[in-house]
Amino acid sequence: MKVEKSSRSKGIIGIMGHAGAGHVHSNFGFVQDDTAGFAVVACLLRRAFPVCTTISSVDADIDTGTVTVRTQDGGKGIARTRRGITPYEATLVRLAIGLDAVYSQKAAFAAFGRIYGQGVMELPVALQTATCLAVIDTFEKKYPGKLVTGDEDMPGKIGRTMGAVLEINSIPVSVMALLNANDQGLGPDEDLEGNIMLGDKGRAMKALGLDRLPTIILESKAYVPAMCKDQEDNRFWVRMNKDVDNRAVYNALVKGIHATGLPCTCSDTAYPRGTNEMAANTRELGERITSLGKDLARAATAREKVAIMGKLAVIVSQDAGGVTFMSSDLHNVVAGGGLMPGTAAVLSMTVSEHSIKIWKIPAFVAQDADKYIAIIKKTLPVLAADIENARQEMEERFSFREDDFNFLFTGKQP
Repeated sequence: MKVEKSSRSKGIIGIMGHAGAGHVHSNFGFVQDDTAGFAVVACLLRRAFPVCTTISSVDADIDTGTVTVRTQDGGKGIARTRRGITPYEATLVRLAIGLDAVYSQKAAFAAFGRIYGQGVMELPVALQTATCLAVIDTFEKKYPGKLVTGDEDMPGKIGRTMGAVLEINSIPVSVMALLNANDQGLGPDEDLEGNIMLGDKGRAMKALGLDRLPTIILESKAYVPAMCKDQEDNRFWVRMNKDVDNRAVYNALVKGIHATGLPCTCSDTAYPRGTNEMAANTRELGERITSLGKDLARAATAREKVAIMGKLAVIVSQDAGGVTFMSSDLHNVVAGGGLMPGTAAVLSMTVSEHSIKIWKIPAFVAQDADKYIAIIKKTLPVLAADIENARQEMEERFSFREDDFNFLFTGKQP
């Protein structure tokens, strides 16, 4: 596949993918590597803008509680932890040296074995954050002014974004990778995932034309119990909501996967809108925590207290990721994939039941990225041939008002 920098100011198709630092678990047993989209877009950008993103050093400062990742081509990413870094941890982080920073969850696994968000394992999340920041800085250092970059400028966030217009087999495509990350190794907090057009990310999207392009959103490699039970192989998953999202993008992805011969599952009833699902899930989780708190208040024996706190630890380290990652009002409009209505469909991957029993948490690797790119190669000409229908449906269905979400920047609820 030929990929090179385009002379155009915007493409006719968009591709966007994010890394959700610390968004590993969710409710109902969902577990994922939520950095797949970031990794695939970074791989596409590397074909047009060659860089070496091999991790050359990782330094953890026990005095400041910060971790610094550097790449072979001079990129640097820094993130800090809330509760500091022990000398033992400072030794462990160096196990990520020599790995490709594009695959940031794998780097966290190499150092610490596993990763949890919600403030449970701050240093692995900070390492993941610093690794993604180092990737973005690598491109900026080697190609100053050649890519569009921006900051995740909501309070408490330290993520960044990068993008460019590429010619992919002669088709102009606007691509963007985004890191969603909180300060101090917390998270997940993804009010700017998908193609949500807000703040400085919105400015960067507009600079690439991504505010109004039929867009492929690349998502995670995940185990979803409801889908993956008895699943014998890894499968790609194409999703949209047929009443809200872009059917032309969805259909092109389905055809693209079929052309590769890769196994897939397709759903056009995903991502319902306007259901207040996030608010209801948040309330339900709060009630579960309250119930455990009442149980703890009544507990007398150490055995009871330990059992209750064990249940609370599972809720905080796993289930809570399903409600912390997005604001309830925003979720009502863009759903869990961060899709502006009318614009997009989602490509992701599900893993086999056998795989999750062994590995416990998925890790996105280079072979996975190659498969995503193979699908993109087959999908783009199909979508380009149907681009007028995709644009027409986008204009008919588009409904996203940036001003409705100013409170996410000011902290003042509407």
